Amino acid sequence: MDFKNTIFVTDMDGTLLNKSKDITEKNISAINEYRANGGVFGIATGRPIHTTKRYLDVLDVDLPLILYNGCIVYDHKSEKIIHATYLPECARDILKDIFSRYPGIAPEIFTFEGQYYLNLNDAERWHHEILRISYTKKNSGDEVTEPWCKLLFADSVDVIDELCEYVKKFDGMGVRFVRSCPYFLELLPENVSKGSALVEMFKLLNIDNVKVISAGDYDNDIEMLTASDISFCPANSEQPVKDCCDYVLKASCDEDAIAEAIKILATI
Repeated sequence: MDFKNTIFVTDMDGTLLNKSKDITEKNISAINEYRANGGVFGIATGRPIHTTKRYLDVLDVDLPLILYNGCIVYDHKSEKIIHATYLPECARDILKDIFSRYPGIAPEIFTFEGQYYLNLNDAERWHHEILRISYTKKNSGDEVTEPWCKLLFADSVDVIDELCEYVKKFDGMGVRFVRSCPYFLELLPENVSKGSALVEMFKLLNIDNVKVISAGDYDNDIEMLTASDISFCPANSEQPVKDCCDYVLKASCDEDAIAEAIKILATI
């Protein structure tokens, strides 16, 4: 098989990672085989740098990391940010508005250097557990003075459903909202996505004349999937993602979905 002139970029949670937040040996083996046959491998995630870096001990990644759902492109080899788009100042007022209306919600503020939370509910406790990092408690967003990469609001599915409607009032303010799981709604800079970050990275690295393959499972992956030449999604994906992908895999994230995608790619 020959994967020369191809780039495969995958989402992590719900796609590359199983529900235990591990990368299976079968997926690692398939990725290594893909790379050994000329393919270039990358990841695009909503995660911060600290929770992404730990996987680089078992996974060779050729491209810079797309982090915070596209807000940051980070060259892990030189340990430098090569592209960044931060939230505008109005994000601070949006946070105050939402937290006032939904006092039980758990806002998270992500900067490049740290993760901060303002409230602890069940969804927030779960997020702390799955990310396996230390969050810092703050009383308000005013205490976080460094640039904000993104905001995340965590709560029950019913509250997040309602919040998805409420935030339409912020249209036109230079931000966008995207759901990254049933319990999370994220605030990003306008026009920023994993797809836009991929385009910016290709410009910076002078990458062209390649076939781009991607894989993802949730709403925050759609721009990347639709911008790719070939797109895959695991069986556990949301229906809008399945609708936009070229291949809906038989395997879920718990059943080595990326290995299946690479096996299919070898036959195309």
